[in-house]
Order: sequence, then structure tokens, then C-alpha cells
Amino acid sequence: MRILPLIGGVMLAASAVPASAATITNGSFELGPEPGSFVTLGTGSTAITGWTVTAGTIDYIGTYWTAQNGSRSIDLAGNSPGAISQTFATIVGQRYDITYWIGRNPDGGLNPRTGFIDVGGGQSQFLYTGSGDRANMQWQRQVFSFNATSANTTLTFAADPRTAGQSFGPALDNVSITAVPEPGAWAFLILGFGLVGGALRRSKPRRVALQFG
Repeated sequence: MRILPLIGGVMLAASAVPASAATITNGSFELGPEPGSFVTLGTGSTAITGWTVTAGTIDYIGTYWTAQNGSRSIDLAGNSPGAISQTFATIVGQRYDITYWIGRNPDGGLNPRTGFIDVGGGQSQFLYTGSGDRANMQWQRQVFSFNATSANTTLTFAADPRTAGQSFGPALDNVSITAVPEPGAWAFLILGFGLVGGALRRSKPRRVALQFG
């Protein structure tokens, strides 16, 4: 059996799977003005690269507490409960996972902090119940899954005013997005590579008879 054409067919099939990558710009909030300890940003601010403050106010945190990734993060309630948004390209029908890390402003005591993630109109509440402090925020990983319904999708994080009070909100850092492969695509690729492996196991080197004299 000729192996190279089979491998080429599998690779061609893999390349035929539609590109489904989406990107969150500045997911760890590292790009923006130097916040020092922290700086409060109001509705309409685009100071943090890739993000817009779409409601209330937020605190752009620098050295005030320890970030989950890099050196900066967000308090979703500045002087009032706030929200931030970003719009990015997606493929209609593609499923995506948004991963993000939450904490809380430790100055507001040990009360639970809740917030909302909204993606393309689909909303879910998140809850932080840890007991971190400024030196060890005890960040918690969250994942939200959605199916894209348009070529551009808007992601929003917002503080819940019922638990954020006026200035002690849930903290946010390290937002990322991953396309979830369709089960059929995975199955096809696994089958293809299985066939290649089977062909390699069955292929034996030819023996060459040597003649002397």
C-alpha cells in the first residue's frame, strides 16, 4: 500500500475543515494607560485596548492587588456597578468556549460577589465566594459556552448591583476564547489517522536476495 497518498488525503481533509478561530483582544487587560494602583473609568471609555466601558464605572487595577495573569485586572464596580464589552468576529453556527477568571474586591468584606456574562444576547450569572485578599486573590476559573448566531459577536461582563454595592465589585482577568471542534470533524480526522497507522503497521520492508559469485 502506498502511504503517502493516504496521508495526503487525511491532511487535505483536515485543511478542508472551516477556519473557526475567534480572538479576544487584550484579554488580560495589559494594554492600556498606566493605572498605577488603580484608575476609575466611566461609561464610554475606550482607554483599555479592545474594550469599552458600556455602563456605570469600573476600576482598572494595577498594583492594588495581584492579577491572575500579567499585572493588571478589572474591578467591575468603580464608583458604581459597571460593565465592559468587546465585539469580535465569529462564524455562524460555530460553538465557542469563553474562559475567564473571577475574584472580588477584598475591601468589601467576605460577602459573595455576583456578575453577569452576556454573549450575543445569551446571559449567565457568575458567583465568586472565595476569601482572597490583595496578595492572594484566589482567582476562580469560569467557562461559558455559546453558539455564534452572527458574523460579529459582542461579549459583555457586568457587575450585579445587588451584591457589588457601589464600589466593591467582582474582579475579572484573563479572558480567552476557543472554538469547539464539531464531533463529526473530530471523528473523521481520528478515523483518517487510524487508517494511516494501520497501513504503517501492515507495511513491511522488502527483502532483497543477495547473490554472490
